[in-house]
Amino acid sequence: MTTEQQKTGPTGDTALRRKLRLFVVRDYGEIMALATPTILTMLSQTLMWTVDTALIGRVNSVSLAAVGLGGMLTWATYSLFNNLSRITGTFVSQSHGRQDHQNVAHYAWQGVYIAIIAGLVLQVLGYYSYLVLPWTHNPVEVQELTYVYIRWRSMSAVFTQLIFALMGFFQGRRDVRVPMYAGIIGNAVNILLDVWLIYGWSGFEAFGQTWLAVPAMGVKGAAIGTSVGTVINALALIVWALEPRLREKYNIHKPRRPQFHAISRMVRVGLPAAFEGFIDMGGFLMFTIFIGTISAVQLAASQITIQLLSFSFMPMWGLTTAASVLTGNEIGAGRPDRAAHYGRQTYKVGTYYSLALAVVIILLRDHLFQIFSNDPEVLALGAGLAIAAAVFQYFDGLRMLSSGILQGAGDTVYTMLVTLGLMWFGFIPLTWFIIVYQGGDVFAAWMGASVAYLAQGYLMWRRFESGKWRERNIFGGESIK
Repeated sequence: MTTEQQKTGPTGDTALRRKLRLFVVRDYGEIMALATPTILTMLSQTLMWTVDTALIGRVNSVSLAAVGLGGMLTWATYSLFNNLSRITGTFVSQSHGRQDHQNVAHYAWQGVYIAIIAGLVLQVLGYYSYLVLPWTHNPVEVQELTYVYIRWRSMSAVFTQLIFALMGFFQGRRDVRVPMYAGIIGNAVNILLDVWLIYGWSGFEAFGQTWLAVPAMGVKGAAIGTSVGTVINALALIVWALEPRLREKYNIHKPRRPQFHAISRMVRVGLPAAFEGFIDMGGFLMFTIFIGTISAVQLAASQITIQLLSFSFMPMWGLTTAASVLTGNEIGAGRPDRAAHYGRQTYKVGTYYSLALAVVIILLRDHLFQIFSNDPEVLALGAGLAIAAAVFQYFDGLRMLSSGILQGAGDTVYTMLVTLGLMWFGFIPLTWFIIVYQGGDVFAAWMGASVAYLAQGYLMWRRFESGKWRERNIFGGESIK
């Protein structure tokens, strides 16, 4: 070997190793220790929605379309407040990073007050949702069943918001197993009730009487099952929050009075995140409404596509939660460089997962829709929509991870503005152009959605790379005692 080769060989080898290290995930164990319980929780919810969709899909396509539209309308309305209730996790995680136990409990209680008010508002909106359903221009039979679903689903709105606030208390302290256990319990209850209520049951005879007999409720049964499961989930979180260890460390069992300064601080940080969620869901709601104007069959096929995407969305949400918690903890501890490190590693994990899932969906594209429907017209759309889902879920995952990291730092205004600009001035007009103006079908609409979410994910990732999120101070320079 020449002297020149001896000099350049190791250098070239080092350069190659440096490039390969860019693809290696560091602190994978720590990230997944936080993400895995949340992923399991969300996967159990995915299973719940899968069971809902599969059972309703066996009733008829109109019921499936109604549950899809009703679920989208309900969640779009909930998104007015979801991230506001969820912002509890940002304040708890940064307080935990500061080792400020007093503020951990204080902000948890303020989050509970926000959640209760938000849930009551949502329950009223759900009851009067029949006033806006004609605006969707969906078939009358779909509108009628959609209202049934929304009215019964909204009965648990307060408990849904409490779940978000209480999850923030647990996850912000890196205690991610309790929300997992509570979620699995609630989802198991929902699945049992779905089987019982959607199709009905003749009951059983004992002591000369018939017990547990119910008529087939269809859409109403699906909504009741989900609501009861949600209530059980929230009650389980409350019970765990009152365990002796937490009572001793945080005095969490002692109610804190609502405090205007703390609530206003949480609202100031959480409201842009809430608007971001509402804008995103509102855009997808308009997307669903436009597809519904084509036919109930195309709307049902789109609902199944959303169900497929939940297998990306839910695990990615687990990674997003982990990234948000780690970012909040490190920012609270005064280590923004470490927060950025965790953000980059979480991006890598999310990318690998999304690419692997895309391959699986594409390989199984001819069979996936058969899980949810036996309607030949719906199944004919399945292979194309599965490919669209494989493309879409990667860009959606990038958007979610970026939003979670920025929210953990309290940098919520930028994500709101990006979402507003791209959803309402890009995604919705593009969907209208494809479906209404061009007369396109559901596949073309989903590919257009992928373009919009690509742009959104890229801009949020650029915000992370800029490092401007490091400058946020959610506590305003003072500590609440």
